[in-house]
Amino acid sequence: MPTPSARLNLPVSGLLAAALLLAWAPGRAQEARPWTMTAYLQQSWPKQTETNRQIKDINAAMGTSFKTWDDVANLNLGLQAFRDLDPRWKVGLELDYSRGKIDGSATVDTPAGPATLAFEQKYTVYADLLALVQFRPLGTDRRWIPFLQGGLGVAYEKDRTLLTLRNPYLDETLLHVDNDGWFPMFTVGVGVDVYFSEKRTWYAEAGVSYSWARLKHDVAASGSLAPPTVTADTDSTGPNVWLGIGRRF
Repeated sequence: MPTPSARLNLPVSGLLAAALLLAWAPGRAQEARPWTMTAYLQQSWPKQTETNRQIKDINAAMGTSFKTWDDVANLNLGLQAFRDLDPRWKVGLELDYSRGKIDGSATVDTPAGPATLAFEQKYTVYADLLALVQFRPLGTDRRWIPFLQGGLGVAYEKDRTLLTLRNPYLDETLLHVDNDGWFPMFTVGVGVDVYFSEKRTWYAEAGVSYSWARLKHDVAASGSLAPPTVTADTDSTGPNVWLGIGRRF
């Protein structure tokens, strides 16, 4: 049978152990912080080979100089969330979104007099969702952390191409194409995270990558100069550069 003093020491020892555990656990959790999230702005240079060729064909046929996708900025917003597996590897998801358009107009001669030829190609939605793997060859025990990254997933886009001819006597749609669809996407890249302080909570990120993503299929077309179907080719393959800011949790 334990002595009175022994019975008194048991709860005191338990409280002391619990206090030590509570004091150690928050620091341990703060040190681990296995989650990171990065928001970024990305500039892309997609090939858009077939689409640009079609615009150049319109320019050659009509004597116009409408812009191609090589002439405009292709910016998108992105968000990445990662979970550390160990000091070198982490896995996560990436979501990108953008929209944009190219358009222009020119005055051309017609049998009904001068008319305005207007062109527009508008992407109302471009989005992708990727599963990512990131490798940090030097680990994480530093403020500058270079990394290699690869991912695969799916992308979706929805666009409209419109070519019209108008004056007081004409109101003609020469070409009208609505296009949308899902397609696979792959990417590889390199980058670096730079923490703002020794606390290693907030960081800036910069990176470059190359993506492979293309939707090419035949879709219905309408308009006085349109065939029944045209080849819609959204070729987003090309290099990318991004800058972002992130946080560990």
